[in-house]
Amino acid sequence: MKRITLYIIKYLVGFGIALFFVWWSVHSLTAADTADIKAALLKARFWLLLPVFAVLIASHWFRARRWKQLIQPLGYTPTTAQLLCGLLIGYIANQLIPRAGEIIRCTSVAKAAQIPTEKLIGTLVAERAFDILCLAIITTATVLLEYQHMETYFIELYNRAGHSIVNGGNGRWWWLLGIAIVILSLVWVWRRVKHHHKTAHLVKSVMKGLAEGLRSIQRLENKPLFLLNTLLIWTCYIFSTWIGCWALQETAHLPVTTALAMLIFGSLGIMVTPGGLGAYPIIIQKTLSFYGLSENIGRASGWILWTAQFIFTMVTGTIAWIMIHHLKQRMNEKRSTHPA
Repeated sequence: MKRITLYIIKYLVGFGIALFFVWWSVHSLTAADTADIKAALLKARFWLLLPVFAVLIASHWFRARRWKQLIQPLGYTPTTAQLLCGLLIGYIANQLIPRAGEIIRCTSVAKAAQIPTEKLIGTLVAERAFDILCLAIITTATVLLEYQHMETYFIELYNRAGHSIVNGGNGRWWWLLGIAIVILSLVWVWRRVKHHHKTAHLVKSVMKGLAEGLRSIQRLENKPLFLLNTLLIWTCYIFSTWIGCWALQETAHLPVTTALAMLIFGSLGIMVTPGGLGAYPIIIQKTLSFYGLSENIGRASGWILWTAQFIFTMVTGTIAWIMIHHLKQRMNEKRSTHPA
């Protein structure tokens, strides 16, 4: 009961933070700001979101193929379609229940393909370990490629913060509150790690699990195919973001390196709130400000990209849920027709 209560509290806090970010992004809009955003949206080429959806489907297909490579050494051969459906169901679960998608995608595939759930969960360790490594590499590359844009923005932000704190006004209290929250959070984490052996043990266990996951990839029969699928996954992620930028005339000129920065920083927003609600559009808005775009254009772009991803996830997840039950029914019919 205590665990359920804590989970409900975390769930409510997560959505509370999301709603706060939504409010934060719109509370200070003036009539002129609203008019600018409306004008940008009226000129938007929403049909360009269709190729975005196609590229996203391709990315999930490559991820399903890569997951299949991790499952096959265990002696099971689920179809790529079953794994794709499981992935899409997991993504829709993440929109509703934070961090529940991994378990739900495993249980969905386990029921459809007759594979023990614990076996599938074990493969996620290797998958996530490699994704974290890839994310670290891509983040480093992004910072190196876009350092000049980021440096200019953060210098301006630093000067603005210093001006607000010194000269007073409402801005001072927001900056001081933010600094206080960051400091208190760091102190809390430090005290937890320093004085609680369980926390230190958990960190060590996670690091050990990631290391074991990376080592398990070395035992795959076709490592080049695994690396190729990984490359295709991340390429699709980057291009889906870049094509999404073409929807607005004001962002259509941005280079692919900008989409890379949007992908990396946008991923942080998805981690902060359920499905990135509220946080993702704000982070995209701030990222586009690196490149001199107005806050209103950044806000419009962020909400277009988030809404497109949300609609895509809900529609494909629902279709996948129907399909995986259909595939399971067909498999049961074959077994009843051709018993062992």
